[in-house]
Formats: sequence, C-alpha cells, structure tokens
Amino acid sequence: MAQQPADEKELLRLQIQAYEFYAGLIDRAVGNGGREAIMPKWDEQRALEYRQLAEQLRQRLAELERNDTSATETQPATVETPAR
Repeated sequence: MAQQPADEKELLRLQIQAYEFYAGLIDRAVGNGGREAIMPKWDEQRALEYRQLAEQLRQRLAELERNDTSATETQPATVETPAR
C-alpha cells in the first residue's frame, strides 16, 4: 500500500510533538538539581526556545484548522447522484 504524503497540519503536529519531547528531555537532563550534569549545548534556555517553537507551530495549526472550518462552512452542500 502506497503512503500518501502528509499534509501541512499533520507535519505541524509531528513537529510540535518533537519539540515538546526535546524540551522535556532537556528539562530532565539539566533540571531537578542536576546542575553538575549540565550539557554544553543543553540548558534551560534551549528548552524554552523549543517550547516557544512548539507554541508558534500550534498557532499555525490552529490557523489552518480555522481556515478549513470556515472554507467548509461557506461551500454549498452537494449531493452526488448515481449514474444510471
């Protein structure tokens, strides 16, 4: 079975999930009193940046979903008649 390409909304959902995962991973690695284990490129600021990126993607996803909803509300309903 051939896989269909993901639409923009699905890609945004996947990116949000990835940023949230890494932000949580960073928090666990550098937080909770583990100051001596701070990794050179991972710190609280990086986790905050990932959360901000995830929030921007959530806003874009909400915008796309609003546009989809408004587009379907403005289109007249159509009924297909079977060919005889």
